[in-house]
Amino acid sequence: MATPPITSGAAGSPEQNLDKMIKHQERMFSLEITKEMAKSQHDMLMSTARTLGQSAEKA
Repeated sequence: MATPPITSGAAGSPEQNLDKMIKHQERMFSLEITKEMAKSQHDMLMSTARTLGQSAEKA
């Protein structure tokens, strides 16, 4: 990748950095959501298993 001239580089740099930051934030956010979804699904499965276990004990 060619380095841009100082003049346009100085002008374009903050926007590029901001863009990178936004992309990074989006990536982290989607990872966070995926993690939360997996956790809630896991919790749901665990409570279902617990309920099944309790009803099996009663039977």
